[in-house]
Amino acid sequence: MKTILGNISPELIKKTYRWFRYGHERKRLVRENGIRRRQNELLPKLFVNNNRPLVVFVVQGADRFSGKDNISGGAISIMSLCEETRKLNEQFGFQTIMCTMHGEVLLEKHEQFENNTPVFRFEQLHRYFTQSSVLTFHIPEYMTEKFVITLSVADRLWFQERKMVHINIMNQNIRLMPGVDIIAKVKNVTNKVTITTAHQKYCTPIYREKYGVPIHKFSVWISPEQYRFVEWKDKDNLIVVSPDEHPMKSQVLEQLKFIPGLKVQIIKNLTYNQYKELISRAKWSLTFGEGLDGYLIEPVFSGAIGFAVYNEDFFTPDYKELKTIYSDYNDLSGNIHKDIVKLDIEKEFENYQKKIFQICAYHYSKEQYLSNVKAFYDGKYTHP
Repeated sequence: MKTILGNISPELIKKTYRWFRYGHERKRLVRENGIRRRQNELLPKLFVNNNRPLVVFVVQGADRFSGKDNISGGAISIMSLCEETRKLNEQFGFQTIMCTMHGEVLLEKHEQFENNTPVFRFEQLHRYFTQSSVLTFHIPEYMTEKFVITLSVADRLWFQERKMVHINIMNQNIRLMPGVDIIAKVKNVTNKVTITTAHQKYCTPIYREKYGVPIHKFSVWISPEQYRFVEWKDKDNLIVVSPDEHPMKSQVLEQLKFIPGLKVQIIKNLTYNQYKELISRAKWSLTFGEGLDGYLIEPVFSGAIGFAVYNEDFFTPDYKELKTIYSDYNDLSGNIHKDIVKLDIEKEFENYQKKIFQICAYHYSKEQYLSNVKAFYDGKYTHP
């Protein structure tokens, strides 16, 4: 609810007002004081202020109310890229750090999934890393404009004094990519801009021309060997459903009620390890999100059959061969019941699951993913 005070007061007064008005803001202040102190103590223990290049991964802050990190495929993907980059530190001679941007709720570490990476504050960078001559920033696509807007005078001066500042926009979802006008603003604060992609579909010469910067395919951390594959005979008659909202979601879920013995579970309030255990037990998965997302691919690598709706933004044409990748939501709603009944026979299930598994595995290889990450730091871009 907007107030007159909120409309006219400077930031300091607004913060003071929120502190008195909301209990969670007082808890946040106490919590963040502790986080700042620990971050300040930890930084010089893990990093050296010298002229080695610095690679920075920018992530979303904690939830304002709970103070916890928000689990998502994007967050896990960025963490994976950060940790794989760190493994290249010795080879390329850089240091790798993860931080939250100005204005984000402070986050000390991601706790919803396994990792070994502490999180720092953006403001610590220019104060501590005064000797690094080359900076590389990896920014999530949806945070690009905020990144430019929130850069302080000290940040910009720090940039100007460096030999090279490279800003890479991580395009994990083409629907969240900023427009070319925002890309132009990024170019105004740096002398090198690139885009990396999570999907093959939007790593093309067309997007290279549209954005006017080199594009490189990172792919994502998902690959078959990271999941526990369970066969049909050992699975529960369970379909896991993505938490995404969609106008036809209730209609589709209504169709599933008519399948005898089928349990439907919408994915929510799970840690990543709990999620992986759940999908290993499920025979089926259904996504209402991007379509070609973790809610499809990860259950497939765990031995399930996935259902989704094809779209031109994410899927490559080979997915059209799959009968559980439907043309639209009407097609899905009208056919998912009979397709589950038909496929829930061991031999039918195994034959089709093998087909969908092979297509997903072709696009999501750990070996290729690691090769793509290394190629980025070698400057060998997919579309230079």
